[in-house]
Amino acid sequence: MATVFVSVIHAKREHVMDYGHDPIKRLFFNLYWPTLTGMLTMAAYQVADGIIVGYGVGTMALAGISMSFPVLMVAVSLAMLIGVGSSMVVAIKLGEEQVAEASRVFHYSCSFSVLISAILAGVLLVFIDTWVNLLGANADIEPFLKEYLIYFALFLPTLFLRFSFSLLLNNDGSPNVSRNANIISSVLNVVLDLVFVLGFDWGLKGAAIATGISQTVAVVFMGYHFYLGRNHLSLRQYAVRVVEPEQRRILELGFPIFISELSGALAFGLLNKAVIDQGGSEAGAALATISFTLFFVMKFLVGVAFSVQPLFGFNHGANNPQRIEELLRFSLKFVVVIGMLAYVLIFLFAEQIVLLFNVVTPEEVALATQALHWFYLGTAFMGANLVFGAYFQSLERTRIATCVATMRGVVLVASFLIVLPKILGMTGVWLAIPLAEIAAFLVTLTFVFLRKNVRSVSMTSSINHSQARY
Repeated sequence: MATVFVSVIHAKREHVMDYGHDPIKRLFFNLYWPTLTGMLTMAAYQVADGIIVGYGVGTMALAGISMSFPVLMVAVSLAMLIGVGSSMVVAIKLGEEQVAEASRVFHYSCSFSVLISAILAGVLLVFIDTWVNLLGANADIEPFLKEYLIYFALFLPTLFLRFSFSLLLNNDGSPNVSRNANIISSVLNVVLDLVFVLGFDWGLKGAAIATGISQTVAVVFMGYHFYLGRNHLSLRQYAVRVVEPEQRRILELGFPIFISELSGALAFGLLNKAVIDQGGSEAGAALATISFTLFFVMKFLVGVAFSVQPLFGFNHGANNPQRIEELLRFSLKFVVVIGMLAYVLIFLFAEQIVLLFNVVTPEEVALATQALHWFYLGTAFMGANLVFGAYFQSLERTRIATCVATMRGVVLVASFLIVLPKILGMTGVWLAIPLAEIAAFLVTLTFVFLRKNVRSVSMTSSINHSQARY
């Protein structure tokens, strides 16, 4: 096992990607395919994890995991705040050829991630009963929820580091290391689930420990790459840093994704309520179908955003606006094609997808099929909005990025959910999120055109000023 572990890391070194000069399309796909592979592998293990827990422990255990999602979303949002913010500053510093400062920010990201995750874990463990009550678990679900949260809290530092390392590996030109870590971790998680949950009969505790151990292995795998220091970022001269001159910049750049994660969770919470209010329990199958399919579709879209972020940031730091615009145009075209393809496939095979989830009554099948037809109308726009978010964040236009994230995640969704069901009934509920994505896309497009016009006027003024001097 150790030999395999080391041999994967010491695999033949690939061509070192030059974010400032290599062809944009080649750079994008060199980042996208490993990122997508890693994300899909993690998605597959999460599905397998749910099946094993459902079979080995029961539906109450699955309900306990589901009820922990608000806490999970807070943890993920904080991890993304630090990880995305740090990775963006690192990308900009590398573009400015300030490698030493990029490494310093990298060390800060590691230290600050551990500090914040340890504080959050402490708060969870000390006030565990309060959290369980706040999450609204009944007497049947409460012991499962409490057990899961305890072991989830113990492994929070590795969760935070995994997010940071994965993002920073893209900035370091090593996306394959992140992909390999995710594959190893996912396979190990499923094996440990089978051993701990079904073999040792440890129940939900076994599933949580399996996830924690596999997560830790992924962090060690990625950390070893950084220890070798083959590219720009290295842990060889690691120094603990919880204060950093770029701290405010890091938090500002990470704040839009923090808001996006939280508002996305809130938007789906509002959708859940609207679906049940309008359609009753029969609509539950349609909601579950959307949740599961969206879980996979989002991997293809988020993978694009994660792949363009280091390229945007590097070329922003290197002052290469032409490459930034080329990347924006190409990534938008690519993500729109992916979104349209996803919608066509879901539209054509909607009924077959619904039947995969053991939805059998004609009424529920018809409702779930209609839900898929309407809900995924905005898939291409959803992908474009994610790319625009990475674009504005990387160019340090954080106010615009935060505004768009809040608008598309909360304001527009809430507004459409209030108005549309009164006019269109259940169809209005399914259309709320896609119409919010379309509206947010149009608003964001306005920001992009305004920015280009301002820059164009500024460049013309600068040229005229230079000519006047001579």
